Formats: sequence, C-alpha cells, structure tokens
Amino acid sequence: MQVTDLRGALAPRQRGFSLAEMLLAVFILAIGVISIAALFPAGIALQRQAADDTVGPIVAKNAFATIRAKLSQEDFGSFQDFGLSTQYVAGQGPVGTIRPVGATADIPQLSGDWGWMRPSFYTNATAAGAANLGTIDIFSANFTRQQAPFNLTPHFTAPIPAGPWATEMPSGVDVGGTTVPLFGMPYNRAKYPLYDIAASSPTTLPPPALQPLIEPNFTFTQEERSYPQGLSVSGTAPVYYWDCMFRRNGGRVQVAVFVYRVSAPGGETRPYRTGGLTPALISGAPTPPAGSFEATTLTPPIPALYIAPAASASSIPWPNRGAASGAYTAVNGYSIPPQTDEIFGTHRGTPFAPEKIWDDWQLPNSWWVDNHGSVHKVLNGRTRQGPTSAAAVNEPGQGPVKLQRPIPIQPSAPVTGVIPGVNYPNGAPSAFISGVWFVPQRDSRGNILTPIFAAVEEL
Repeated sequence: MQVTDLRGALAPRQRGFSLAEMLLAVFILAIGVISIAALFPAGIALQRQAADDTVGPIVAKNAFATIRAKLSQEDFGSFQDFGLSTQYVAGQGPVGTIRPVGATADIPQLSGDWGWMRPSFYTNATAAGAANLGTIDIFSANFTRQQAPFNLTPHFTAPIPAGPWATEMPSGVDVGGTTVPLFGMPYNRAKYPLYDIAASSPTTLPPPALQPLIEPNFTFTQEERSYPQGLSVSGTAPVYYWDCMFRRNGGRVQVAVFVYRVSAPGGETRPYRTGGLTPALISGAPTPPAGSFEATTLTPPIPALYIAPAASASSIPWPNRGAASGAYTAVNGYSIPPQTDEIFGTHRGTPFAPEKIWDDWQLPNSWWVDNHGSVHKVLNGRTRQGPTSAAAVNEPGQGPVKLQRPIPIQPSAPVTGVIPGVNYPNGAPSAFISGVWFVPQRDSRGNILTPIFAAVEEL
C-alpha cells in the first residue's frame, strides 16, 4: 500500500508582496513622513518665537542698565534753556512735541517737557568710518562739531569721524536769525554750559575758546547695543540688538527701548551695523499719504516715525488714511460696533507699501511706542493690499490691523499734552495718539529686522 505524503500539498504557499501593495505601502509611508516633516518648520518657528519672547525683555533690561550707567536725569535740559519753544519741523518730524491728528498747531505741554526724540546715528559706511558705523550719539555732539561755524575738529587730539551723522534736527535751530548749535535733544546747560561764540571760524581762536562747545558727548556703539555684546563665546555674530529714544514728560526723562532680531535673507547670521536710510526705502512709488511719514537720508533710521494724516469729518479716532466713514463696515473686516483695538484705514484695498518702510507698523507682530509713551503690539497684521471685493474679507494678510490690547484712553491733562477744555479735532481722548515709532522690518543692506519687544521706563 502506497502512502502519500500530504505535508507538502497542505502547507501554505509562500509568496512576496505585489507591486501594487508595495506602491500603496510607500504612499502611506510618504504621507506619514511628509506630515511629520511639515511639523519641523512650525516647530522651529515656535521655538524661535519662544526664544524671542524670553530674550526680548532680558535685552531691554540690559539696555536700560547700559543707558543708566552713562546717563542720568541731570544730563537733560529743555528747549526753553536754549531760548526755544517746542515745535514741529516739517520734513524732519517732532522737535519737542507732536501735533494731534488733523490739528494745525502743536499740542501744548508743560514748560520744559518735550516729546520723543531719537539720538544721532553715525551712518558713514566708508572704510575710514566702518568701525564707528551704527554708533549713536545721544545729544548729537559730534554732529554739532561738524557744522560750521561750530567745527572745532582741529582742536581735538582724536580726529572726529567724517560724517554724515543722521540726526533729529540736521539744520539746527534758528533763533532770531542766529543758528543755535542744537541739533538734537536739549541738554542741561547748567551742567554743560554753552557760551556764545563768534560767527567767524572758531578754529582760529586760542585753546580757551574750546569752552563754547562742551556739550555732552555720550555715545553707544553698535557692539554695546548687541546681545550678547560683541562676539559670543562661539565666535558667531550677535542676533539681537536694541535702539532707543527719549522724551521729557512731567519734568522727568523717559527712555523707550526697541529690541529686534537681525537675520539675512538666507537666514544666516552675519555682522550687523545700522546704516542710514536710502532713497529706495523712503521715496518712490507708491508714495506715502501726505504728512504720514517724514524721513530723509539725514533722519535717524531706528525707530521710524509714522504720523497720522488728517482725520476725516467722521471724527474716527486713531490714524486713518482719509477713507470714508462708510468703509468702517463688517464687509471690510471691522467689528461692529468698532473695537478700540482695531485700526481704521488698514482694511483691504487701502494704500499699502510693503516694499517701503513707512507701512512696516502694520506688519504682524510689530511693536509701537506712541506719543503718550504707551506700548502697543500688532496682533493681526497686514502683509498685502489685496482686492476690494467682499469675498476677500477673510483672506489672511488683508487687514484690518488689530492690536493685542485696546488703545488706552488718555486723561485730559497738561502732563499728557492734552489741555483740558481745548477743542481738538476728533473729540475722543483716544484720538490723541497722533504718531507711533516702530522698527522698520528691513534695512538698506537687505537685512531682515524682526521687532520682538519694546518698553518704556523712567531714566
């Protein structure tokens, strides 16, 4: 009897995966890998934002400490000490104060007070001045000493760096036909006496004539305004920098510090020095609304100043660009009723120049300091002008600009520059935010400047 071995016949047949199964598995795996890879850019962005949120206040505190190490309340004076009244210089910005929206005269302030003013910047990029590029001069002393007939360069053992210095008042101040050598913030004349000098060149005067120009010369180099200062332990360039401006309010000097991160378009870190403004950034088409942005190549580059144009007859508080009151609608993206943290005139279709710097205050995460010393941060910013159709209302980057917190209401008091009982345009107390200072988010060398923090403290 023949016995048949059934083990081979009953054993399962072994076979490999088919091509279709392999392709399906690879497709599923690819979806998973791509999904995981997509998390890395978001994670890096969140990590960078977390680092900025942590480092920003630290850099600001270091900045205040660095400033206080050199300057005190007693170093600053008033325009009245120089026989001047606070004024607004067309084409240069605020000198002592700033005009309210739609007004034709300056806001009165307490005697001795003056509004935000920026220090002088050394902007010469030549080889001879490269080491000093980006240095700020608080009282524009070096700028003053370059102006005839106040040029005393031959009397100094260390040569004064060749210009130009960008300063708040590049033409000085005229008093009765005589130019007063005050090209920036007023200093304390009791501590730093300024005597009259002859109209002829002072370089011909003997050494005692150096006394006429002993204005304080306080400077902060670019390295002093970096974090970490100079080169880090690893030899790489610093990533964070700060700049500042000052005002005298209620008889006390305040400091505003702006902290920003610097990166090249490719993302690499490289040495950075603040350069001057260039025509490509401040002129050309599209043009800013009349009076909203005043800057020249002799204007301090950081922070930039945006001044609101005249308000419309609808008396809408806060800067607007002359848009009709009917534009304040839900179709244009505004809340109804309007919220105090939404900026009118920043909805889609309204003028926007992302390739210039005068509209950088509208970009996401921008930090502002207004003429009252209040700090604001943009929560929902604007990146493009966009179409005017109602269908585009929810498209990102179209606006309107929304702040992180509502604009605070300022009391009517001389200390805020708002005199009780004076009938200013726009009525509401919040309307008196008539200008904001901000960090432009690009410079003339193509660097990307990302504002990460701003703070105001008393000196």
